[in-house]
Amino acid sequence: MASVDDLETNTRFATEHVVNFPILADPSKAVAKAYGVIRLDRPPEQQLAARHTFYIGPDGRILDIDKSPTTATAGEVMVKKLEALGVKKR
Repeated sequence: MASVDDLETNTRFATEHVVNFPILADPSKAVAKAYGVIRLDRPPEQQLAARHTFYIGPDGRILDIDKSPTTATAGEVMVKKLEALGVKKR
């Protein structure tokens, strides 16, 4: 997961929600801009990242992009997509 929030904000979020996966703190928005998910037509303080799910293969190539994930179904949708992409369970 990546977030344009700073490390402290992400750490607080992870603690509150008992997150068991890494969160990339990207306050400079460099990664978000590289993935094309920032609204550059807005002033800097309003340039938030759109919520997207990128499925990246072992070779680093993007296999698929979900541009409209919802928090209520993201886990279920992700499992189905990974299965469809042939990603094996560990």
